Formats: sequence, structure tokens, C-alpha cells
Amino acid sequence: MVKILYISSTLKRTGPTNVLYNLIAELDRKKFEPIILTLSEEDPNFPSLWEAFEDLNVKIFSFNFSRIRSFISGRNEIRKFIVQQKINVVHLYGFRGDLMVNSAISKNVKIISTINSNIYDDYTMLYGKYTGMIMAYLHIKSLKGKIGVACSNFVSEELKKRYSIDLKVIYNGIPCKEYTPASKQEQVNIRKKLKLPLDQKIFIFVGYLIYRKDPITVINAFLNSMTCENSTLLIIGDGPLMEECVEKCDLKKGNVKFLGNQPSTIDYLKASDFYISSAYSEGLPTSVMEAMSCGLPVILSNIKPHEELVSNLNWNYLFPVNNDKKLSLIIDDIIEQDYDLLSNNCQSVILNEINSNVMATNYQLLYKI
Repeated sequence: MVKILYISSTLKRTGPTNVLYNLIAELDRKKFEPIILTLSEEDPNFPSLWEAFEDLNVKIFSFNFSRIRSFISGRNEIRKFIVQQKINVVHLYGFRGDLMVNSAISKNVKIISTINSNIYDDYTMLYGKYTGMIMAYLHIKSLKGKIGVACSNFVSEELKKRYSIDLKVIYNGIPCKEYTPASKQEQVNIRKKLKLPLDQKIFIFVGYLIYRKDPITVINAFLNSMTCENSTLLIIGDGPLMEECVEKCDLKKGNVKFLGNQPSTIDYLKASDFYISSAYSEGLPTSVMEAMSCGLPVILSNIKPHEELVSNLNWNYLFPVNNDKKLSLIIDDIIEQDYDLLSNNCQSVILNEINSNVMATNYQLLYKI
């Protein structure tokens, strides 16, 4: 039995945490025993997948590090834990874990690190240019001696171009058996439960309301589209741009609904007709894959990871980043097209190419010792 230690800052419900859940759910438990170690306490302001992992019968430990304790004794405490638990493989998810666990932390332990985004773009957009540049450099430097894995070809190519580093590529994946298209009656029932309009087209945006995700462009485009009057836009997520987003809308009309953070999005996806992502930068976005698996035709900014997801389709629903006028035109155009054809095309990508079973199979080959 190979014992794998997954290290993450928290189990907050984010794209990478969802991917980790999907991976562990697909592991061959006759050969691999997963253990999770989190570095900080869960944030009560955000949904956590802690209980979901427990339902998978996974042991979870948390060090609840403060920043000072993390800096002073974190590395030694992790080293002791690895030895005590007789860990064979350490799989790292995130910046802090990579900085705290180096390739020499324990003999005969294989260390794998998954990079879930173009970290240069991600960090500079989130923390500012200079702080982000330093963080990205330190993250790349910390991969020395580890098996680095990129979540998409785009991430691998971008980091090789910028830092001359070679990463393996294993696509993130989602469980296509769980994310399935709703029948017409199922969609009606879900809309009734969620108190959503039964007679309108519903568009959905899922993500943190931050600059990198660019929710403002989606809202502006929707409000300026001809479709807006007889449609609804759902915004799932919260963040520093919430107030600005709300100010854009006349909430009395009710055609833009801000739903905040949700512990699960699957019912909202099944209730919706179309998915929109306007991000400036992504790794391989989980929420887009979930939408495609549910059969939602996707309208996407023309960044490389989005293009990668629809590369085998003749897909005409990509728009330049920050271009709300083009997005408005696409919103008006897509509702006139053959919905079933678009829906089936999107679902086929997940069923045949990018799903959690394929992801787990590829990681298990890396785990073997």
C-alpha cells in the first residue's frame, strides 16, 4: 500500500481543492492510501470541503499554523509528520506547501507538485506586479528536485517559456458521472426549488469576484445585450469587486442575481442554459469543465486554457478579454443556434477527453514506487 500525503493550505472550496477531491475520489484504494494535511484553519467565511473529504474516508490532519509558527518550525513539523505516518509520496497543492517542503525533507519520499495556474499571471494580478513576480520566482525555484506537474499544456508551455522549467502535463478533471445534463423536467424542478424563472434563458458566471476573473465585463455585456430583457444572469461568488458589480445593475429589474458563495454549484448549473467565463488568466478552469459536463454551451474569453478546452470543436463563442461589446453579440447569437448540438459537443469533451478518471489514472502512474 502506497501512502500519499496531500498538503494544502486549507480545504476551502476552490478550483484546486475541487480537483484534489476528484482525484482522491477516483484513487484505487486497494493500492493507495490518501492522507490530507492542511496548514491553516478553515476560513468560516468560505465553504469548505472538509466534510466531503471525510465522507471519502480520508484521514485529515491540520497544523493550524500561524504565520510565525509556519516560518519558524513548519518545515521540521512536516518532516516529523512524514516520518511518523510512514509516507511514501507527498503531493503538494499550492504555494505554501511547495515553499515548506523541499526535495530533501525526507529520504526515499517521492515529492510531486501540481501547478494549477500560470502562476506569474495569477500572482501578479492578485498581489501586484513586484510581490507577484517574487512569489512566482520562489514557487518555481521550490520545484527543484520535485516532479512538477502542470494542469494543462498552456501552463506547461508558459512556465517553460518564462522560467526554462520542464513540467509533466496531467489535465485536471471532473467526475462526469456526477455532472450530467438535466432533463427538461429536472431543470424545471430545480428552478422551482431555487426560485428561478421558469420561462427565461439563464446564463451563469461562477468565480471569485476579482480582477482576474473580470465579472464586470460579463455584467456589462449581459445588460447591454438584446437578450437581457427576457433572460437572467446568475453570479455565484463573492470578493472585492462585489460592490462594483452590484452598482452596475438595477436590481429592481431582477435579471441579475447575486447569489454569493455557494457550498455547491451543481444545481445552479443544471438550472442554467449557458455558462460565461471572462477570465484574463486560468490554469484549466474547473467551473468551465463542470458546466460543459452538464451540457451547458460555454461562452469564453479567448485565453489559451479556454481555447484548449474547446480545441477539438468548431467553437465560435470565444471573445477577446475585456471586450463586453463582442460578448454581447455572442450572447445574442448563441441563443439562436441549435442548442442540443452545442450542448452535446461541450459534454463530449469531458466524457471523452478530460475527466477525473483519466486524471487519477495518470497520477497513479506517478505515485508508483
